[in-house]
Amino acid sequence: MISFNHVKKEYVAGGQITNVYENFNEIIEDGEFVVLTGESGSGKSTLIKMILKEVEPQSGTILVDGKDISKISTKQIPFYRRGIGVLFQDFRLIQSETVYDNLVTAILATGGSRKEAGKKIVNVLTMLGIDRLHKRYPKELSGGEQQKVCLARAIINNPRLLLVDEPTGNLDPTSSEELNRLLEVINRQGVTVVMATHDIDAAKRPGRRRINLDMKK
Repeated sequence: MISFNHVKKEYVAGGQITNVYENFNEIIEDGEFVVLTGESGSGKSTLIKMILKEVEPQSGTILVDGKDISKISTKQIPFYRRGIGVLFQDFRLIQSETVYDNLVTAILATGGSRKEAGKKIVNVLTMLGIDRLHKRYPKELSGGEQQKVCLARAIINNPRLLLVDEPTGNLDPTSSEELNRLLEVINRQGVTVVMATHDIDAAKRPGRRRINLDMKK
């Protein structure tokens, strides 16, 4: 469970203070598929970055599985993040590595071993329907295929939580629909999904709960 309690977050730029959250309270239950909507600047990406501990609130608490994440030290952050998968709009794949090697890198980065990598990679690529692409380089893939590889990378270490930030922004409608379907498959496996998007239709799909950040500050 993720609990936001009286969270305040502001940014200072050019001497101007922008309040993103003044007194934000919300609970995301284990196994939910939550969609964050709102205008640009409403705090969708900021909320995801706070869960990931990329940015910190000015005040209030964020509890993940009952633990106040403000108390996680800098050295502990990589271990905390091992239980979280992240999918961004921009693919962030290593262009000089094949699909297979991109996933090996993700496994090794979180303390896994090469010995266990092969089976894990075959399983996740097969589940996502892209096992035929394992020897390809990112530049040889379509946008939709690259995003599926990124999704494979996000879930390769069996996270309990998947954070998704505008995943369909660079995709065509067919690829967007396929990605949404795969996210639902992953959610049905017990993974909590928190997705930020401008796509209101995606927010209205069955089994999802919408949090409109224009209305909740």
